[in-house]
Amino acid sequence: MKPTLTILALIGLAAANPRPQLPTPDMPPPPLSSQVPPHDEPTTTSTSTSTSRDNPPSDPTRAPPVPDGAICECGYTYCASVLMGMKKPWSQKELSEAYCSTPNASCDKNVPATNISSALYICLCDDPDQKVGTNLDLVCGCDKCLNIGPDFRGRCETPCHAGNCQMRLW
Repeated sequence: MKPTLTILALIGLAAANPRPQLPTPDMPPPPLSSQVPPHDEPTTTSTSTSTSRDNPPSDPTRAPPVPDGAICECGYTYCASVLMGMKKPWSQKELSEAYCSTPNASCDKNVPATNISSALYICLCDDPDQKVGTNLDLVCGCDKCLNIGPDFRGRCETPCHAGNCQMRLW
């Protein structure tokens, strides 16, 4: 009974003594880049070095420019037929180069091992905020590449291998 009364007394004290509210400033603090202490200023040496203060921060509201020529949306998979049918179409040469430049892809003397017209590609981009790019990697050569709803992302009708598969069976 005594522990129960002690617990109830502690709960009552906690409820009666609320935490104080912190004051809210009228104006937000200045950006971190303007709060650099004077002792952190870069020193001049005989070699030229670049600091983050040399380059102004990028404006997050500005989208990167759209590259010229054929593009793809970052992270999406595409059938070659879709890439060749875009407003700015990918050429067979570009698709063949993307196929053979993919690590471990089956290419003999820069000639793809399967038909590039039915291959499945993925659009890769360097910047996480990038929306469109020009870098394709081969996912695999398909017997038939499908582009069906509801998501219209490219996929192979049957399973396939992207290239020189090195598996161990135990």
